[in-house]
Formats: sequence, C-alpha cells, structure tokens
Amino acid sequence: MIRAASIDIGTNTILLLIADIEAGEIKPVFEAETIVGLGKGLQRSGVISPEAMERGFQTLSQYLDRCRKMDVKSVFAVGTSALREAKNSRDFLEMIDKRLRFPIEIISGEEEARLSFLAVAKDLKEEKQEILVIDVGGGSTEFILGKGDQVREWMSLPLGSVRFTEQFLISDPVRQEEWDNMEKKIRDLLLNVPQPRESLIMVAVGGTATTLATVQLGLKEFIPEKIHHFNLTREALKNQLILYRSKTIREREKIPGLPPARADVVLAGGAILYLAMERIGCSSLLTSCHGIRYGLLFKKMRNSECGLRIEKN
Repeated sequence: MIRAASIDIGTNTILLLIADIEAGEIKPVFEAETIVGLGKGLQRSGVISPEAMERGFQTLSQYLDRCRKMDVKSVFAVGTSALREAKNSRDFLEMIDKRLRFPIEIISGEEEARLSFLAVAKDLKEEKQEILVIDVGGGSTEFILGKGDQVREWMSLPLGSVRFTEQFLISDPVRQEEWDNMEKKIRDLLLNVPQPRESLIMVAVGGTATTLATVQLGLKEFIPEKIHHFNLTREALKNQLILYRSKTIREREKIPGLPPARADVVLAGGAILYLAMERIGCSSLLTSCHGIRYGLLFKKMRNSECGLRIEKN
C-alpha cells in the first residue's frame, strides 16, 4: 500500500485528495476543497492577480503541510483553464516552485476531459450503457462520451461559472437582458456537443454539480456520502435557477447548502448544466464527488509514476 495525493488547481477552486492505493483501488482518507478564485478577474485583465496568486500559494502550502502530517509519499498536481489562459501563469508556476519546491503540470482540455471520465468510469464500473460526463468548471466545461473506460468523443468549451458570471451577469440581482444574453451564448456553444447514439447515464462532476445537489438536499454542510450519486432532476435544477435569479448575491448566501463563496457564480454554473441537460435530452443526472483528482491518481497508479516526494520538515 502507498499513500499518495493529487491536487486539482482550477479556475475557482483548488482540491486535494489524499488516498491509500492498494491492489488497484483508491481509498480516500482525506479530501479538501478551497475556493481560491485563481481566475477571478481573468476575463477582464488576462492575468492572475497578485492577490489570487497569494491565495493559491497559501492553499497549496496548507495542502502540503497536511500531506506531510498524513505521511503522504507522493503528490501530483495539475492546473486547468485559468493556468492555460492567463498571460502570467508562468509567474505563478515559478513562484510556487521556488517557494514550495512544488512543480505543477498544466494539462490540456483533452487531458482534463480524459481524467474526469476515468474517475467516473472507475467509480461506476458500467460496461453496457454509454456514459456522458460533464464537468462544469470556473473557466471551461468538458463533455466526455464513452463506454467502459474508453472515451468515444470529447469536447472542451469556454463555458465556465466564473467566466460567464464576469462576462454576462454584471447586475445584482441579475437583469433579464443579461440572463438572455448568457443563455443565448450557452446555447450557441452547446450546438456541437457529443450526441449519444443510445440511452446513457449522464454524470456531472465538479463544484457546481455538488453544490446544486447540496442545496437540493437542504444540507447545512457538504456531506460526500449523501451527495455522491445523488439524482438531480432537470426540473429541480430549473427551480433552483429561478430562485437564484430572484435574489441578490447577499440573499443567496443565506440559502442552506450554498457556500457563500459560490453565491456569485452558482447561477451561471447551474445555467450551463441545465441547458446542457436540455440539449442532450436528459431529465436527470447523477452528481459525482469524484473528478480530475481521482482520475489523476488512477492514471499515475496505472503508469506507476512516483511523483513528487514529500519530505518531512
């Protein structure tokens, strides 16, 4: 058995998974999600702000401390949309490498999609039905269609909860014109998403999906055991969107299950997911607490890579 960790550095959140790997299985022992907002303001400025860089540094420093305390032997980290797009992403990577001696791999949209699908495929172990995985992130959304653990089609689109909040939803509360413009843009981008040949299982991974499930369940806190594999209907999601549109961000912060740090971006993220369900023709989907960080450990385990060694202070 080996204890390893994976870190997913996204546009809005940074996630940590610490797991024991034994006999081809991943057994989670600790998970954390921190809303860092690395890509906040990126659409306007084209760069990651110094404040966001510092938040990223502090979070990664805390994660590495946790890894040391829990005797993690190897850790892997990947960056996605914000680090792909920011003009100064190299500055952030060099700062983290210099201050923490911690290299980060920026992965492509294709690799992001494949890791998300691998995580879901390993979890469901579904061999007969096609699976469509949708990963709504802060800066991009991945659509991956496949069967077993084999990807048939994939697509990464510039649809994101942070991206579209900053681009379209300026007023508080949101004005009808802003909503209409965002909806039209989402529909246009969804025209070419992979279409199923047969009945399928639609699975949503990422913070948007798990937040919507948490709100639907009325949970006061994030409880993975209740959220993982929760069946979220399109009608229930539609009702949530109506609720969010009727409230200011401050009012949304009081909704049970909605983290205050997500109150500003949940409407755009939920709209992307709802319109994708409509486009695909799915009346419900499974929410999954597994995502890139799980797929990353599966991939590294399969490739027998050792990763970055964690040294004791």
